[in-house]
Amino acid sequence: MKNWIETVEKYRQKLNKYGVAIIVFVILTFFTGDSTILKRISYSIQINRLESEIEYYTKEKEKKLEKLNAIKSSEESLEKYAREQYLMTKPDEELFIISE
Repeated sequence: MKNWIETVEKYRQKLNKYGVAIIVFVILTFFTGDSTILKRISYSIQINRLESEIEYYTKEKEKKLEKLNAIKSSEESLEKYAREQYLMTKPDEELFIISE
């Protein structure tokens, strides 16, 4: 305990009131209030996550638009898509669904 008190006394002489005020101001600025360092870091992580989601959905949108253009290009592709996705048949056909 004496060691700690001696250390504090030694450094207390070197610190002045302006240094202490600056240290307190920095601590209050960065670690309390609405814009703390922890909040800034969490916001940065959230921004990066949202940007990656934007990139993912942009790629998905491009894929869907290509598929839509392929379907709209001809009647055969539209008929094939309807048969595969919605199990549509012609009036004289029968549909057998095989589940595994």
